[in-house]
Amino acid sequence: LTTSEKLVFAVSQRENVENVNADVLYTIGTVARIGQMQRGLAGVQLLLQGEYRGIAMHYFEKDGYLAAVVRTAEEMAALNPEDPAFVALHREARARAAELGQKSGLPEEVVQQVLGGVNDPGRFADLVAGYIDIAPAQRQALLESLSVEERLRRVLVHLQRQSGVLDAQEDIKSRVQEELGDRQRE
Repeated sequence: LTTSEKLVFAVSQRENVENVNADVLYTIGTVARIGQMQRGLAGVQLLLQGEYRGIAMHYFEKDGYLAAVVRTAEEMAALNPEDPAFVALHREARARAAELGQKSGLPEEVVQQVLGGVNDPGRFADLVAGYIDIAPAQRQALLESLSVEERLRRVLVHLQRQSGVLDAQEDIKSRVQEELGDRQRE
């Protein structure tokens, strides 16, 4: 990154290994701004603010750490943002995200404040992806989806799946409570 700003390239490992090298790193990650830095007993903690997707063109070692030549990964916006199918997809993803937030126990005002802070469909998909409970490989697949429409679709599928899991948990919980109640009466 050729800039004087405090930017880093945050990228995941393909596999969790002690000695990290270029072979275990994904090529698509996030260019992030360093918000805060705290030193503690466990080392240094950074608070990062993701700015945009980046593609590592080349990894190399510099002064004992890995560095990368990174270029911006251009997002593929919807061909027609006013297309009824795209508008419906965006609305449905927003509705499911709000529903999942409430099912997860978050106050409605908090959910609306978080979701209301982002209008751009691509940014919205990225925001929601950060909150949903998915495996690292699925999170990486979302990061690598440069098409906004594709990313919204994938996020919507994850939202619906997670919502279904919460419904099933609630159902199991109520059945167990019912059974416990029956046994206590007996």
